[in-house]
Amino acid sequence: MGGDTENRIFDNSFEYRVNVGPVRFAVETQIRNGGNSGTGNIYQGDVGFDYLGFSMDFLGGKTFDGISSNVLTASQVAGLNAAGVSFGKGFLATTVSDNTYFQVGAKYTIGPWKLFGGYEHINFANPNNPLAVGAFLQGGYIAGATNNTNFFTDRVLQTAWVGVRYAITPALDITGAYYHEWQNSFINGASIAASTNPTGTCTDARSTACSGTLDAVSFVIDWRFARHVDVYAGVMWSQVNNGLANGFLQTNPAGNGAAVVTGGVLTTGNKANTFDPGIGVRYQF
Repeated sequence: MGGDTENRIFDNSFEYRVNVGPVRFAVETQIRNGGNSGTGNIYQGDVGFDYLGFSMDFLGGKTFDGISSNVLTASQVAGLNAAGVSFGKGFLATTVSDNTYFQVGAKYTIGPWKLFGGYEHINFANPNNPLAVGAFLQGGYIAGATNNTNFFTDRVLQTAWVGVRYAITPALDITGAYYHEWQNSFINGASIAASTNPTGTCTDARSTACSGTLDAVSFVIDWRFARHVDVYAGVMWSQVNNGLANGFLQTNPAGNGAAVVTGGVLTTGNKANTFDPGIGVRYQF
């Protein structure tokens, strides 16, 4: 939650929950772990209720110094080692942002059917507390490079999903779902001159800052053949378009996915898709 998977596990946190009849309330906070730390302040709250098979929750929050990580180049690693920067469990390149988000989710159960859906809105902005090289990150990693100015204008990422689950038997069910994600066109970089989308209006795959979409469909069958063990098999098809397709190998196989613009026109691809089957066994304690 909050736009960056790296922030999914809280550190130095506090949580409080209370139920009042069918209504539930919850708050959680993470307290900053030092001045130059990727574990920044996080505040989240939730209000939900259950009524006659219908369940709904509203969640909102703010993450300061959210971390999106990537790998460093060989020259960056060599420079850090030469400077004697402590590497902890390893160096990471980081994009730092303050994220504001809201989410609503609902589920309705009627007989063997479960219907569910939701919507999430995330706003990414430059951090109020920029991090420096050497910042401590979640999991014991160290920021080997920091980008505190990726959002000259804010990035807005929205996601919606719907799905249905049907219980064929008490131990066997099938689930199908559809997901749609879209982002605005925003100006990235420390300035307009440094941006790969200087006008904030591009709609193709020349930049990760261009507007774009993701669509995905999934199907899974789950068999709980023992008290704590189930086996499942599923598949997901997904397609990214325009800005969300930037850097994908399918957009330019010969150029390792790099976007090519000639005379102001994108000459490489605008979309990429994947087909991902999977099967597994799960033990639940």
